[in-house]
Amino acid sequence: MGFDSQTCFILKEVGSNLDKNHIVFTVKILFEIFKEIRPELFKKDKKTRPGPKRIYKTGEMLPFISFGHVMEITSCRKLENWWKNNDETCQFLLNCKKPSKTTINDFINDNMYLIDEFDKYLVEFGIKTGLIEGNIIYADGTVLKGYCNPLNNMNPDQIKYLKKFILKHYKEYKNNTGDLWIKLHEFFYNDKNQEELKDLYKKLKKTINSFGIHLLKLSLKGHQSLKRVLKRIKKMEANINKDYSINTVDPETRHMDDKKRISGLNYNYQQAIDDKYGMIVTHYITQHPNDQQEAIEIVNRLQRILNKKEFTLVVDHGYWNINVLHRIYRTPTKLIIPCRTEAMRKNAKQREKNKTRFDEKEAKKQRFKKYNFKYLPKEDAYLCPAGIKLTRKDNEIRKEGANKRYGSKKCQTCRYIVECAKNEYGRTLVDKFDPILDKIKKEYYTEYGQTAYSGRGPHAEGGFAILLESRNFRGIKTKGVKKANNEMTRTTITHNIKKIHKHINNKTLKKILNEIKKEKQKQHINMNIFDKWKNNYIIKNEKIIDFKN
Repeated sequence: MGFDSQTCFILKEVGSNLDKNHIVFTVKILFEIFKEIRPELFKKDKKTRPGPKRIYKTGEMLPFISFGHVMEITSCRKLENWWKNNDETCQFLLNCKKPSKTTINDFINDNMYLIDEFDKYLVEFGIKTGLIEGNIIYADGTVLKGYCNPLNNMNPDQIKYLKKFILKHYKEYKNNTGDLWIKLHEFFYNDKNQEELKDLYKKLKKTINSFGIHLLKLSLKGHQSLKRVLKRIKKMEANINKDYSINTVDPETRHMDDKKRISGLNYNYQQAIDDKYGMIVTHYITQHPNDQQEAIEIVNRLQRILNKKEFTLVVDHGYWNINVLHRIYRTPTKLIIPCRTEAMRKNAKQREKNKTRFDEKEAKKQRFKKYNFKYLPKEDAYLCPAGIKLTRKDNEIRKEGANKRYGSKKCQTCRYIVECAKNEYGRTLVDKFDPILDKIKKEYYTEYGQTAYSGRGPHAEGGFAILLESRNFRGIKTKGVKKANNEMTRTTITHNIKKIHKHINNKTLKKILNEIKKEKQKQHINMNIFDKWKNNYIIKNEKIIDFKN
């Protein structure tokens, strides 16, 4: 065969070899809808760097980063290497361009607001398409490991001393009234003045520890280094909490125990999930070491996002705080939360199921603990393990407030009185007297409350299980609350994209995009355009597959 008759090969369009139901098309179409609805966010696509004509637009980078998280590729270096494997999905999203690690990192840092807006849009998209009903919301918190060495700490007194020492001697150096600043520079960097400053170095190491010495050494490098050190000290001072030590790497982390009761420098991550399909409605990172103050913040966020106040929030006993519960009770939001006794009873049952941690001898000793007494909400009484009903006797007034007392005369003839009661008069149970807490407590014991709370495990706990186990998330990889929030936003986007892909056909998403483009020619587009399609979907096996008309 001669060269004149050589076969011509035509290059196919990028992405044509992929299945049309591939999740990469879901990511791309969702982003296109977002771009049509919020065009003001994309008016200025800045160039990343001068040089070669490789301009990475927002419409390429944001879907690429989001899809990378979907494929469990989260770091900038891994995203860069992923492209090198000649994956067609990357070529499709980036139009055959290759971004560097620096370009990806710069985009994430410069477009934090855009990532947050994309996250909000996905939630609103879920509400408008009926994937989020907002009737029952499950909230829970978990402790995430901070990106810092827990040993690099300084006490508030050490921070104060270091700042005073630096400012004093740098001022003397600038005014030519002292030469200690120069001597310290030569001591650390040129190995001079060793004998002269030996005692001072020992004193400093004892006063501000080795991490303070490290900051002092950095401040001696030059004017820019000094500014950076003073900026870090200022940030550490802003995060001082009582007498607790502050981390020199990430001052915004806090000392808190994780699920295994191991103390460390961590963040508290809060998450609220809708009960219909498990989409994340809201999330944020807080520095509070426990969940007691977070219930009211979650309620306020949900009311803004769902644009309604009447919904049910289901949480565990970790959110029990009397003042917060009173504030929520005054809102139309219904709260389902177990009291301390009920929470301990559930924990005891769980330990009994888990035979590796269950000790029968210890269980017998714990038999007559208060959490083993069943509360009867209709009668406002307790049923003891021996079958005796303890009814309401009277109230007692103490300095900390009024208490309700429960008891029964039958306890005096019970054969377990020695094990159960402290005296011959029988057992007395005490509860705090608070009408609002009583109503919240009774709401939990209703049939609706029990049904709603039974779904908390698979939704709230299940969301964290997916995050930690399926997506191999082991802790925050950035420093500071702002960046940590943005990192968790990207994981939330991943979760919600997967839910949308599972419950909406790509063909239907494309139809929605085409309809929005048609409407855009007539008028300004907003999220209300979904209202005319909301009850017009064909749903099969919990998946939107098409329109009725």
